[in-house]
Amino acid sequence: MNDELFTPTIKAPQAPSSPPWRPDSIVYPAFFGGPLAAMVLGLINGRRLALSRAHLMLIAGAGVAGFVARLVVTAALDASSGTRIIGSIAGVFTWLVIAALQRRPFRAFLYNAGTPASLVAPGFAAAIGLGVLEAVLIFVVVL
Repeated sequence: MNDELFTPTIKAPQAPSSPPWRPDSIVYPAFFGGPLAAMVLGLINGRRLALSRAHLMLIAGAGVAGFVARLVVTAALDASSGTRIIGSIAGVFTWLVIAALQRRPFRAFLYNAGTPASLVAPGFAAAIGLGVLEAVLIFVVVL
């Protein structure tokens, strides 16, 4: 029987090439590594969750905006102020955008019996590597 009534309207989701990380776990590298670490991990995870290009651009925009805000505030404050906490705050705000955009696709991934990947090694690498990169860029721009 070729009746349209019996054809499925919801297509089977495309299986991701690599399992995604939990979006809520990105907060730790975001806090310790800053907005660039959060942005890179959010973009990689967004690709794994097959987010649209617009959502990926929002994540990239939030990361760049967080980094620029960190640069501006760090340049406005004197060197004796606690500028490290500013990077943590900017990273957490970037993570809020990531979490808002990735929670629903991640729940769909879990619903289809998916097992998330571990973020330990990539999280440490992003927090340390991109945290150092942010520090160098801030040092070059501010001083």
